[in-house]
Order: sequence, then structure tokens, then C-alpha cells
Amino acid sequence: MSLFQVYARALRYLGAHRLRVTMVVIANIVLAVITIAEPILFGRIIDAISSQGDVTPILLMWGGFGVFNTIAYVLVAREADRLAHGRRASLLTEAFGRIVSMPLSWHHQRGTSNALHTLLRASETLFGLWLEFMRTHLATIVALVLLVPTAFSMDWRLSSVLVVLSVVYWIIGRVVMNRTKEGQASVEGHYHTVFSHVSDSISNVTVLHSYNRIEAETKALKGFTERLLSAQYPVLDWWAIASALNRMASTISMLIILIIGIFLVRSGEIKVGDVIAFIGFANLLIGRLDLLRQFATQIFEARSKLEDFFRLEDSVKDREEPANAGELNAVRGEVEFRNVSFDFANTTQGVRDVSFTAKAGQTIAIVGPTGAGKTTLVNLLQRVYDPQQGAIFVDGTDIATVTRRSLRHSIATVFQDAGLLNRSISDNIRLGREGASEAEIVAAAEAAAATEFIESRLAGFQTEVGERGNRLSGGERQRIAIARAILKNAPILVLDEATSALDVETEARVKEAIDRLRQNRTTFIIAHRLSTIRDADMVLFLDHGRIIEKGTFDELSAMGGRFASLLKTSGILADEHKPALEQRLLQQA
Repeated sequence: MSLFQVYARALRYLGAHRLRVTMVVIANIVLAVITIAEPILFGRIIDAISSQGDVTPILLMWGGFGVFNTIAYVLVAREADRLAHGRRASLLTEAFGRIVSMPLSWHHQRGTSNALHTLLRASETLFGLWLEFMRTHLATIVALVLLVPTAFSMDWRLSSVLVVLSVVYWIIGRVVMNRTKEGQASVEGHYHTVFSHVSDSISNVTVLHSYNRIEAETKALKGFTERLLSAQYPVLDWWAIASALNRMASTISMLIILIIGIFLVRSGEIKVGDVIAFIGFANLLIGRLDLLRQFATQIFEARSKLEDFFRLEDSVKDREEPANAGELNAVRGEVEFRNVSFDFANTTQGVRDVSFTAKAGQTIAIVGPTGAGKTTLVNLLQRVYDPQQGAIFVDGTDIATVTRRSLRHSIATVFQDAGLLNRSISDNIRLGREGASEAEIVAAAEAAAATEFIESRLAGFQTEVGERGNRLSGGERQRIAIARAILKNAPILVLDEATSALDVETEARVKEAIDRLRQNRTTFIIAHRLSTIRDADMVLFLDHGRIIEKGTFDELSAMGGRFASLLKTSGILADEHKPALEQRLLQQA
């Protein structure tokens, strides 16, 4: 995108406050025009003093302009600040809503730290552009447009010096921008790397402490920041050179204007007041040229940040539901996978030609080795991804034809990682159903066998759980997640290794809560601990994305296939035959 395209798109975000922004801009233009009048009045004051004329009226007018300018500038700047701050706050809210609503596959691909960094840097950059647009950008351009013809009306010889100065400023700016374009883009890439490293390290601070990685990660961050600075310094050097050249050009221009002005006064062609007024004009023009240079620099530095943000905003189109997408209502819970295939790019993982039917209220266990496609299967059910081939039906309705929101309203998920927010226990349970009463929250906690430990805390249900629930034990976190699912009361339940990280005693208590949760719900259980799926209505054994065995627990145990082998490896099949073996030995004795 060109600088103008970036700037124009940035300003479109102010469309929500078009009238207020227009008023502020017009006010700044009026102030810019008044500012041009000040050096003219000052020159007339000097001429009046030189000719011993009545200076009072002009002096009062000049002073009145100054007072008005000051008061008006403060009021206009205050309104511009409020508008820019308010729009930044609303942008953060709007962009947050759009980013969070993106499909999970989008988040997995882009990375949350990258999206967060892009949003935060863009919001600050846009804030600066909006503020300067309302305060100076348009007013500066209008002032330049008025200054040049006004200056020529005073004296074309002095004005020609200012025109040459303007051309020099433009040439210097273009050269520096061309020299630093790639460097500035590289700087933004390094900023992303630094932010991602910091975010990744802090989110895994427990691991860093455990493996004594603090110094190593800090050293790595230092290396990233050094590479950032090595990319940033050349860009800063070029702009420093540009600033020095501009200052030198403006100083030489003022010197030439003074020399020409002295010559013209001595020859009687102009008055001293005209020279003084023109010097005021020259200072105004140089000041506006400096602002214009800063304006161009600001947009140039903002381009990489905003282009990344604009790409993020444009990718929101990927999450848009079809215009004719329906709503999935009154779900009974029958689920059918019909020849479903999905492959991840550049990997061999996924699912291939999967077909099965889960009747309403049945429990389906999904087992298999790591990477077999178990989690992918339930993610396809929740439309984290869409099948590349085949279709998934809920109560006979293709889920690709309904909104994700209505589909997920009918599915409750309990993950291996409970996924608690840094809020109270009550707030975390209420995620299951917005607007639930305290009595309903307590009832859900009781059904999840969680009230005992909750009431043991001084703050009870108002206890803050910490980041990702780190103030609670694993079993406590899982029971809160189960309470959340109970409160949601969805007809389809997904248990994604919900007990695999728990000790045996805690697992037994959590399993009791899960068994209550499964009642009258179509349930999909992903489990490594095969003892937890004995009472499943159907077991699907996946390997390399394909269903290689399907049946009840007992049927697959008796088949002597992969599932039976897995049971023997786990010691479960041997334990089941142990009582019969002991009975035969007793009979022989």
C-alpha cells in the first residue's frame, strides 16, 4: 500500500464521529488562517512605530488575535484529544471482538501473541495519526496553500527563496524514505519477535523456573533486542541526517532572505516592516514544512504496523457465515460423520474417510495412539475446522449450513486443561450460561462435586482462581470446568482427556461428576486411560486418521486386535481375566 492509501484507510476509522471530527478540523483551519495574519499585523506595527503613527489599534488587534488563538487552540486541542482517546478505546473493543470471534484454526495459525501485538501497536499508531490529523495535518496543508500566494503578493523575490526551500525539503524526504523503506519493515518484524519471546516466556514461567532457564531466556531476549536495534539505528541515522539537512537548508534560506531584504530596503523598494513580516512568514512556512516532514515520517513509520493490522482486519472475512446460514435449534443429539476427511497442510496428520453414527444419548469413546486424529475429530464436530471432504450431521442437519454460534450452543466441552479465566469461581462457572443466577451456579457446583472445596475457601464462590486457575489444584479446576458444562446443559458433550492429568483418587471424584454430566447427553470421550470408557456405547479406535476398529468395549476386547493389545499393555485385560483364573486354581486345589 502507498503512504496515501495507508493514511486514508486510517482516517476512515474516524467515520463514526464524522461531524465532531469535521468541526475540530474546520476550527484548526480557522486558527491556521489567523496565525498567518499575525506576522502581517506585526509588520504594520513596526511600520507604524517607524513612521510615528497611531500604533494602538493595530497593537490591540494583534494582541486580540493572540489571546483568541491561545484560548481557541486549548479548546480545540482538548476536543481533539477526547475524540482520539475515545476512538482508540472503541477500536480496541471492536478489534478485540473481531479477533476473538475468529475461528480457532485462524488463532492456531497466526498465534495469539502475534495478533495481540499487532492490535496494541496499531491502536497506538492510529491514535497518533488521528490526533495529528485533527490538530495539525489538514491545518498545515491549508496554511501552506495560503502562505505561498500571500508571500508572493508581498514580494516575489523573497518568496522564490521559500519555494526553493520547499523543493529541497521534498527531495530530502523522498531520498530518506527510499533509503529506509526496507529497514523500517525489518524493524517491525523484529518487534514481533521480541514481543512473542516475552509473551511465550512469561506464559511458561513455571517451566523456566523449573529448568533454570531464566538467564538463558533473558540472554535470548537480549539477542533479539540487539538485532532490533541494529535494524533500527540505520533508520534513525538517516532521519537524523535528514533533520540536519533540513535545518541547514532553512538557516541558509533565512540568511538569503535577510540579505535580499536588506538590499531591497536600502534601495527603497520595500519597508522594514515588510521584511519583518516576511521573516515571520518564513518562520511560519519553515515550521509548517517541519510539521509536514514529521507528518510524512509518521505515516512512513506507521505503514508496516498498519499494513499488518489491515491484513488482520481483512482476514475477518474468513469467519463470516454464509448469508443463508441457518440456526440449529431443539437439538436431540444424534451425530453422524459421513465420509469425513481433513488434512493439515505440510503434515500427515488429520482424519480420512471417517464414518459413524452416534444416536442421541449414546457415549462414544475415541481412542488411539498420539497423533491418530482424536482431537481433530471433535474439533471438526465443533467446526474449529471444516471438512475438506464429506459432511457432519446433527439431527440430520449438515453443520456446514448452520451458524457456528448455534452449533456451539448445543455442545459443552471439558478440556484436559480446564481453561479457567483469572476471575472468580462464580464467574468461571457462569461462562456456561450468561445470566445464570447464583442458585443455578451453586446447583451446578454441587452436581460437579465442587461445593466442598469451594466453601472451604474464605471467599467461597468469589474466590479468585488466578491465571489459568493456578491457585487451584488440578482436580478443583476440572470440577469447575465440569460445573460450567453442567450449567450450559447442552445436549452434546465433549470430554477431551478431561481426567488424564489427575491422580487416581481425584480422578475417581471427577469421574463421578462426569458420569452425572453424561446422563441423557450424547457424549464423546477422548481418553488415554482406557478404564474410564468401559461403559461407552461405542468405541472408535483411530490410527493415522482412520477408524480401524469400531464396536463396544467388550466386542473390541474379544476381537484380539489393536484395542485388545492396548488393553493388555495397560494391564486392564489381564486384570479382567484374573478372577476367572483364580477360580480355576481353587477348583484344581
